[in-house]
Amino acid sequence: MKVSLMQENLAKALSHVIKAVSSRPNIPVLANVLIETEKTRIKLSATNLEIGVTTRIGAEVSQEGRITVSARLLSEFVNSLRAGRIELVFADQKLTVHSVDNNAEFFVIPAEDFPNVPGVEGENLLEVNAFSFADAVSQTSIAAATDESRPVLTGLLMLIDGNQLTLVGVDGFRLSKKNIKLKKSVDEAIKEIVPAKALVEVEKLIRDVAEEDDVLKVYLMSSKNQMLFKIGDVELSTRLIEGKFPPYEDILPKEQNLRFKMSKKDFVDMLKVVNIFARNAVGNKAKFKVDADSGKLYLIANVADIGNNESSIEITDVAGEDFETGYNVRFLTDMVSTVASESLVFETNGPTSPGVFYDAKDKDYIHVIMPMLLK
Repeated sequence: MKVSLMQENLAKALSHVIKAVSSRPNIPVLANVLIETEKTRIKLSATNLEIGVTTRIGAEVSQEGRITVSARLLSEFVNSLRAGRIELVFADQKLTVHSVDNNAEFFVIPAEDFPNVPGVEGENLLEVNAFSFADAVSQTSIAAATDESRPVLTGLLMLIDGNQLTLVGVDGFRLSKKNIKLKKSVDEAIKEIVPAKALVEVEKLIRDVAEEDDVLKVYLMSSKNQMLFKIGDVELSTRLIEGKFPPYEDILPKEQNLRFKMSKKDFVDMLKVVNIFARNAVGNKAKFKVDADSGKLYLIANVADIGNNESSIEITDVAGEDFETGYNVRFLTDMVSTVASESLVFETNGPTSPGVFYDAKDKDYIHVIMPMLLK
């Protein structure tokens, strides 16, 4: 193999595929990136057997070939070079990288030892604005479980029906749901559970490579157990999670006897202050108290042997009676960080019912947090 290409293009491509490289792989070749020639370009692939990332960049190919080399070592070396043309040559079981004033030799592992990384198959399942999808992942992945004891909860439910895509995350303590419009309707409804970790990597890729109006294309592999996401020249594939997703609709309250609106900034500031004490409480708990007549929301943290604090903000459009329950302050902080507008709405049916939070200007996004009983 002998190719010539621009340092900056290779550095950027490596930064994409390295997202799929294990830091401590059980199989040595999984620490490597697969480099393959394709006429007027090279293809780079990496996988940790859970996700795979592939990208292609233009190159002058003098001699065809394919080989694997340490992804992190190659990336670090290429990033340290000056911008300009560099050359990659594979010979005598070594990959040599030449630049104007630097040369390096890398030991390799044969390409035949590298696992297969799925590529695009047939027509795409759906097309969606890339940044709309990235925002939806950001809003829903915070509610996905990190505990592997229930694998289905570590994924996001992806529902595709007509011209709407719905993402849902549930971890048993909170639920997050977002609807987004598709570029075109799908003929057949699809329901799959996609690992939240993989979708977070898709989100990162979108924010790294996409332009404002770029489209994300999603493919369901013919095997039906993998999904592929394509943005520009970068593809990320992931295994789907088998199992039954919880009936999340049952968690969503059908009625509410309290509703109010509050400033996002005021709520964020209050959470920061209250968390100074609440972070030391069991379950990161604080009392969430509403005085309907005065139009005030109070957050109160009381920690044995440490102390307590109380913070309040004004709320508006109050409909309902006085109310108090407990919430995990970290969950509240995670939720409010995903609200795009300047205000949010709270609804509940009572102290033992879930608390429902909306972005005041985005009814397609809903976040539900289970209450914590107060002693």
